[in-house]
Amino acid sequence: MINNRMEHPPERSSSQAKASQFAAHLAAAQERLFGYIHSLVRDFNDADDLFQQSAIVLWRKFDSFDPSRSFIAWAMGIARFEITNFLRTRGRSRLYFSDDLNLMLIEAQEDMTDDELEARRAALSKCVERLRERDRTLLNDFYGGGLKVIDFAGQVGRSSHSVHNSLRRIRRGLFECIRRTMGGAAPPEVMA
Repeated sequence: MINNRMEHPPERSSSQAKASQFAAHLAAAQERLFGYIHSLVRDFNDADDLFQQSAIVLWRKFDSFDPSRSFIAWAMGIARFEITNFLRTRGRSRLYFSDDLNLMLIEAQEDMTDDELEARRAALSKCVERLRERDRTLLNDFYGGGLKVIDFAGQVGRSSHSVHNSLRRIRRGLFECIRRTMGGAAPPEVMA
């Protein structure tokens, strides 16, 4: 009797297994990887583009990934190169920090464990909840919209200087709140 079932060639099965492994790793790391990129590239659309570019590079280099190591650490290392290249091309834009500051931020975040990052996220969430309603609204509206300060200021009927100062005051307050919550261990303050 002839078996009508076609067997997949070993190459195809191996390719499918590789794609499945990659998809599982990327799905598990997606939120943290995007958060990492977005924390260094303020504009949401730029962060999204960089995430997509990083995912493409990760797929191309997946054969070199050592499964005994952390996928997220490997992915963040690759994303770091993508971010660095992007920031070099955008270095003159006021939306981004200097290369030196960006590299310091990248390195500081890479050195944190998953538990440390999660503790900081939890502290930030609690601190945001403690903000006055108008400050929380300003923060959510500004960072949720992905606009430049001048464009956002026009949208809310305030001067860009006023919005910038309000955001700086809110960030300082959040920094201090996180520092107290974490027992004095907070990341370096970043000013836009």
